[in-house]
Amino acid sequence: MMTQHDETPSAFRLTVRPDHTGVITIDVPGEKVNTLKAEFAAQFEAVLRDARQIPGLRAMVIISGKPDTFIAGADIHMIAGCTEAAQAQALSESGQRLFNLIENYPLPVVAAIHGSCLGGGLELAMACHSRVVTDSDKTRLGLPEVQLGLLPGSGGTQRLPALVGLVAALDMMLTGRQLRAKQAVKMRLADDIVPPDILLETAVARALSANPAQRAPVPFRHKAEKMKGLRDIIFRMIRKQVRRRSGGHYPAAGQIIDVVQCGFEKGREAGFKAEAAAFGK
Repeated sequence: MMTQHDETPSAFRLTVRPDHTGVITIDVPGEKVNTLKAEFAAQFEAVLRDARQIPGLRAMVIISGKPDTFIAGADIHMIAGCTEAAQAQALSESGQRLFNLIENYPLPVVAAIHGSCLGGGLELAMACHSRVVTDSDKTRLGLPEVQLGLLPGSGGTQRLPALVGLVAALDMMLTGRQLRAKQAVKMRLADDIVPPDILLETAVARALSANPAQRAPVPFRHKAEKMKGLRDIIFRMIRKQVRRRSGGHYPAAGQIIDVVQCGFEKGREAGFKAEAAAFGK
């Protein structure tokens, strides 16, 4: 079974396997790589809605239809098209809403990642209940927004620290550095690593397992970073480093720290709100 929506061909195709797993394939029509565009939120929501109507469906897998890209990030033209903060903030809120929908989906959702998984692509993958990556050299995970003078705007500032810990998350977001697959698994950003030819089958098996979100135990340092005293020291030290490196010329780096700190101190909902407002600015 396949479903498609709208007059414009959808970037999302839903197929249902005999094992009752729905596979959403992301394949932006007419483009070499997948990038996220504003109109995709409605298309993706429609596919998720359709999937809920399918009797007996047990799990979902999200995979790319492009050869070496999962999602390379947001379409820069979409961001360049924003002429005022309110428009950019609305884009951010729309991304957050969609990814919250994935995170709270009533079935297990696993991201099957091969190739570049960057920016909004990684934010989407982090909203899934589990992530399987390929051992290919082309597989890279990162949030490079700071290099464009932006911050992650679809929940990434809140989800990344929850997965990899505060220090590692800030390092990734403040440098924009990309992880190879092995590093991603070591840091608990991905849950499994496999050769590309068994990516889909492994992701499906994980989605159908009793506990798809099962991952390595949380390291002690992650727990320690949440303690107020140590947390305050970490934020203070990192702010000092950023000021020294940037001379105050890169406001996005400071905003990233502020928004992450807001989430730690006031909770995730407040963190999401602060993220969207800062992205708008």
